[in-house]
Amino acid sequence: MHDNFSKLNSEQKNAVTCTDGPVMIIAGPGSGKTRVITERIAYLIQLGIPAQNILALTFTNKAAKEMKSRIHRITENANAFSIWMGTFHSIFSKILRKEAHRIKYTQYFTIYDNDDSVKIIRRIIKDLNLDKDIYNAKSVFARISFMKNNLIDSQKYNNENELIKQDLINKREEFKTIYEKYCNECHKSNAMDFDDLLIKTHELFKQNKNILEHYQSIFKYILIDEYQDTNKAQDTIIKQIGRQHQNVCIVGDDSQSIYSFRGANINNMLNFKMFYTNVKEFKLEQNYRSTKNIVNAANSLIAKNKNKIEKTIFTENKNGTKIKILKYINDREEGDQISDIISKNIVKNNTKPSKYAVLYRTNSQSKVIEDGLRKRGINYKIFGGLSFYQRKEIKDVMAYLKLIVNNNDNESLIRIINYPTRGIGPTTLDRIRKISEQEGQSIWKTLNSPLIEDINVQKKTRSRLTDFVHMMNQLLQLTDNNVFEIIEELIALTEIIHKLKEDPTDENINRVNNIGELVNSMKMFSERKNNNTLLDFINEVSLDETKDNEKTSEDYVSLMTIHQSKGLEFPHVYIVGLETGLFPSQKSIQEPKLVEEERRLFYVAITRAINEVVISHATNRFRFGTITQSEKSFFIDEINPLFIEELTYNRGTDFLHNKKQEWKKRKTPPQLKNRNLRKITTGMSHIMNLNINQKIIHNIFGEGTIKKIDNSNGNQKITVLFVKNGEKVLLTKFAKFKIIS
Repeated sequence: MHDNFSKLNSEQKNAVTCTDGPVMIIAGPGSGKTRVITERIAYLIQLGIPAQNILALTFTNKAAKEMKSRIHRITENANAFSIWMGTFHSIFSKILRKEAHRIKYTQYFTIYDNDDSVKIIRRIIKDLNLDKDIYNAKSVFARISFMKNNLIDSQKYNNENELIKQDLINKREEFKTIYEKYCNECHKSNAMDFDDLLIKTHELFKQNKNILEHYQSIFKYILIDEYQDTNKAQDTIIKQIGRQHQNVCIVGDDSQSIYSFRGANINNMLNFKMFYTNVKEFKLEQNYRSTKNIVNAANSLIAKNKNKIEKTIFTENKNGTKIKILKYINDREEGDQISDIISKNIVKNNTKPSKYAVLYRTNSQSKVIEDGLRKRGINYKIFGGLSFYQRKEIKDVMAYLKLIVNNNDNESLIRIINYPTRGIGPTTLDRIRKISEQEGQSIWKTLNSPLIEDINVQKKTRSRLTDFVHMMNQLLQLTDNNVFEIIEELIALTEIIHKLKEDPTDENINRVNNIGELVNSMKMFSERKNNNTLLDFINEVSLDETKDNEKTSEDYVSLMTIHQSKGLEFPHVYIVGLETGLFPSQKSIQEPKLVEEERRLFYVAITRAINEVVISHATNRFRFGTITQSEKSFFIDEINPLFIEELTYNRGTDFLHNKKQEWKKRKTPPQLKNRNLRKITTGMSHIMNLNINQKIIHNIFGEGTIKKIDNSNGNQKITVLFVKNGEKVLLTKFAKFKIIS
């Protein structure tokens, strides 16, 4: 027997050595969960349990591979590699290949990825002559996936009156037809999608008692990691195969259940004791990762949840610094100053960028951080996604902007001629391209020439081409306008946002937010540059992209959503955008169940940190070029004040390089409304009654003095010398500022 038990605390040791009967291991953050899982499996093997009788399910194949190697090192037993260890999908696909004929498949069935499935559904929608906007293929597939994860196949769906009622309300009454045709197409093609690997395994065991008994006899010991993230199908299959021997061990943390949008059900863990009898429960409550202040702050937050397993996470680590709460005037300042703090801390403390992580609720929040780090020459990496200007929707909008500047840009035109979908297909485009090549001219010139009449297309397609050309000509007339005016008109004419909002999937909501962030950056660009043009903006973006592409260092600041951060740890963690409506999200606020999940998400964010947590929020946030007021997230107030330090940014000083402190401790930071300000209202002429040497406060640049006023051409411009940001030229019809009387 190996001597690794000396490295385990008493509760870990008890969890490892309790092998018989149902076991529930509640593993708090940083509690050594992975070690307990590997030690437990190694212990079983050393007790003489054959490795092939052990089933261990993880959520990534990488984790499974690493655990197998560890177990082999501990046991020095070559049979350790015979453990049935892997993800639900990989293990069940192995079973299905062996038993495929039982469910009328062959062992050579294909596994379709999501793209394959969406293509099939798109084809079915087309064959049924359904509206592609109402029946969005990705949304339909997401609903099919949800049904399968809840064990509702296409036949059972017909008996689900509530679901059919939802389809009628959403004007998708043909969903059941699509679902049935999709399943038939997969079966006819001897193919399964990822969700079939679950629902077909359940079907196999349910319809073939002898097969179920066979696998029950093989899997004498079952262990499942991250049980709080299992869905109904996964939970049900475990109950099927675990019923005989009852040696089912689940490991997880209900306080880290954050994937309900993928079908995960926290009740699978909370109700474990209701299905199995004489469950032995072990709580891994000692945190080996974080400081006392971080652990205690996280505890005080999650205590507000009602639907949970009671536990008290503790640590014997040092107290550490309190969690800092930083308040900014807007999200631009937040992104810039968080980047500045990281940059200066790297230099001051001689630490590597890889020690820092910035976490956010939504992907669209990354841009201001990217801008701030790039400006300071700090390498960064976006995890689980693309950098801002590489995201599809941004590349689409940028293609429109590039075409406005250079209408001979064939690649940009090809990208957007049918985006959003307007019924101009690849066949039509190919015909136009061929004529353009023959004439030695750009596609745009062909579209605007009499040659377009010679192209063999249907009448409705010709009409769509005419509409596209008319729309683009309207946009081309704006070439010399302010960039913010151009993007506003582009969004209005193309209806990009409208189309995305018609199908409000999580993916489309992210796309809307990202486009909104691009609009914000164009608004900022219009205010900080004198005589700026669209070409200037495109050049600036192109240079930023080049800088991103030139990054080669493996040492970088990590940027990611909080969901992406689960399972990771960093010495210094910055959590941005803690505002009600953003975190928790707007759609969650009205539902207590969703608020609890958002609170668990915040708990996950805090507990990623080893030494330091910095939380920030802004009183104003840009949304599609307009500043809206934000309120501090009520989650911040739920943290015990003993473990936090609220600070307000003082714009008149320089952090770390000035004897005056840049941050001032305040219980209640002063608001603008307390400073006797009067708001400027704009008239139709955009000419305002302003005077030289007037003091103003700008939502972005802070306090400043008007030095010059230019009322020429009906567009009033003012030159302002700002205390912190130097001299700026503002267009008063766009600028958001107030006069200090």
